[in-house]
Amino acid sequence: MELRDEDPAADADSILLRRPGRLVYVILALIAFTFATDLLIDTHSSIGVVYSVPILLTLWLGRRELTLWAAVLCAALVLAVVPVHHEMTEETHELVLGRLSNLFSILIAAALAMMRLRSERELRRVRRWAMTTLGSLAESVISVDPRGSVVFVNSAAERMLGRPREQLLFRPLGDVFIVRDVAGAQRPPIVELAELGMADTREAFLFALGGRRIPIEYSRASIAAPGEPSMGDVLVFRDISARKEHEEAIRKLAYRDDLTGLPNRISLLDRFQLELAHARRGRTGLGVMYLDLDGFKGVNDVHGHEAGDHVLKVTARRLASTLRAGDTVARLGGDEFVLLLPAVSSADEARRVGEKLVAVLEQPIEWQGVPLHVSASIGLALSPQDGDEPETLLRRADKAMYRAKSAGLGRIALVQRSEDA
Repeated sequence: MELRDEDPAADADSILLRRPGRLVYVILALIAFTFATDLLIDTHSSIGVVYSVPILLTLWLGRRELTLWAAVLCAALVLAVVPVHHEMTEETHELVLGRLSNLFSILIAAALAMMRLRSERELRRVRRWAMTTLGSLAESVISVDPRGSVVFVNSAAERMLGRPREQLLFRPLGDVFIVRDVAGAQRPPIVELAELGMADTREAFLFALGGRRIPIEYSRASIAAPGEPSMGDVLVFRDISARKEHEEAIRKLAYRDDLTGLPNRISLLDRFQLELAHARRGRTGLGVMYLDLDGFKGVNDVHGHEAGDHVLKVTARRLASTLRAGDTVARLGGDEFVLLLPAVSSADEARRVGEKLVAVLEQPIEWQGVPLHVSASIGLALSPQDGDEPETLLRRADKAMYRAKSAGLGRIALVQRSEDA
């Protein structure tokens, strides 16, 4: 990974390290000027302490060897002015002490410069490590300053938002990260997280460039040391489209019949309770039909299970297309179906619906050029007269269906109370 994609400041530092430019010549000129001035001024008080200035200037170059080279050169020039005769007069003694103090100043400046260089080198290493790590994350990362302006965006965030880094940096977070939570709240939840100062995780929809609506999971945390004011916030988010699709698939498997796409037994019971509640509240009837296909076993035995599956699919489509929009048709398993008919006023009305279904299902079903013939036996129960619980109504409608089947093919039978006894 190229660091310039993640940290423009580090890229500028690397250019400075490779191309010191004119600064080296400025440092050399300053050292030469200081040395010449030191030689020309006729005074016991040397200006050699100024030699520490070019040493400190080498910090801009960020190279240890240049700092050491400048320190050695300055120390050598300071010593070059020390008298070499052996007579130690008071004046000579003061000059030597001044030179020693200058050497001490150069030593201190060089030591401080080396410490600073080591700190900067460690800081650059940590920064490179952090930037490379953030850039390599699959999660999208955005950092903001205390004013709420974006100061960092990793590559994953660029891709998800659909914008280059140049269009994201130094803009208000609300202009870059546009989300609405799953519940559709008007107030962006990211603002609530910022006010609460929490690193809570939430699900929301991210509105990216081009109007894309992406389900995401995100969190926001403050960047602050204990007892110190916040330096900003970091926002981490990731695309959860695949997870949502998987959850939807699991939900369909749990509540839908895999073959026909109709509601299964679990979904039927939930719908049953809801329809019964509506019927009680509206004081209306609810028709319950238990339907079983006649001749389905013969289709499987003669033409195979693929033909049987085809019959079930066509039966499901015919039932759904014949019923009203508010009616429910579900597959319990095998060739058994249950139908819920809300707002049925009488047994005669329910019977008429059953007769229509029987007529529709008697139509031949084409399978590889061969007409397949099935019919339907239907048991009919009504709420509240035949029961007010799903289990009771299903049991009574099932018994009525078996009575209809025993009476012949394509029949409809109502519940008889004597059957429960």
